[in-house]
Amino acid sequence: MKISVIVPVYNVENYLRACVDSILASTLTTFELILVNDGSTDASGKICDEYASRDPRVVVIHQDNNGVSKARNAGLEKSTGEFISFVDADDVIAPTMLQRLADALKLRPDCDFSMGRATTINNNTALEWDASSGDVPEMNEHSQQQYMSCLFKGNQFGYPVVWCKLYNREFIGEDRFKTIGAEDVEWITRLCVKMKKAVIVEQPLYGYRVRLDSVTHENAGVNRTTVNRLNTFLMCLNDLPKEYTKYRSWCLLYTYKVMLNTRDNARNTEYAEEVDARCSSIYSQTIDELMHSELKWPVRASLYCFYHQPWLYSKFYSVYAKYYRATHS
Repeated sequence: MKISVIVPVYNVENYLRACVDSILASTLTTFELILVNDGSTDASGKICDEYASRDPRVVVIHQDNNGVSKARNAGLEKSTGEFISFVDADDVIAPTMLQRLADALKLRPDCDFSMGRATTINNNTALEWDASSGDVPEMNEHSQQQYMSCLFKGNQFGYPVVWCKLYNREFIGEDRFKTIGAEDVEWITRLCVKMKKAVIVEQPLYGYRVRLDSVTHENAGVNRTTVNRLNTFLMCLNDLPKEYTKYRSWCLLYTYKVMLNTRDNARNTEYAEEVDARCSSIYSQTIDELMHSELKWPVRASLYCFYHQPWLYSKFYSVYAKYYRATHS
């Protein structure tokens, strides 16, 4: 079994060595590591070349800055493995991650991909992975229905992201990432439509680094990235067949949550007019389905009222934020 590990790299010189070192320390050694330097302006590109000169398993692609989607797509085109795994360049993996996920697919060959659990880390986190590789960890199969329920219902950490998974290359096929915000969610949604089963390894295998300066955590109100995410769940909705009424309902709920949050954050910013225009377009395309969806009527009514009365949503969110901080401090 040969695995291709694809890592998109952009301006992560402070974290890249930890990421690559964790992959090269894997107990499973039959893999190629594809580092896609997406036009980094720091030392990331040189670090990639340094590793390639030292380890024949490391392949480096240098390209102009085109974003994480095109970087991952470039990695997919270059890859030669029967199985594919993605790792973000500021994260780390357990030494046993590739082995655990590969073993899971060997034991459950009818599954399209395997998945491990993730844990959050920061600069001060000292990770202690379970180093034992002999014992077989607990595993659970998820049908398409079970996995999609976890994907859309609630905050199921790890489900709507591409990392901490091992995909059968034939299952991915020609599906590629689109250049949008939150590209993970849209790509995973497309795969879910054609999946049969997945196997979940109930063990932490991936360290997800929480960085306030990362693309994912650009929380200073609203920016180009958050604006571009507006259409992501609408695209997910369009990916889902009409007969998937339950999942389309949950997808609509997330679409409206993203719209309300983004519009609220965009007030009095340079993005306000663009955000209003995008939200208006999404609203006109989805309001009829929302009002006839499987969401409970108080939820439908609340989303409708919040959309037409932004001040009401702002007030509600302010009260909720205070309550959340008081109960989670």
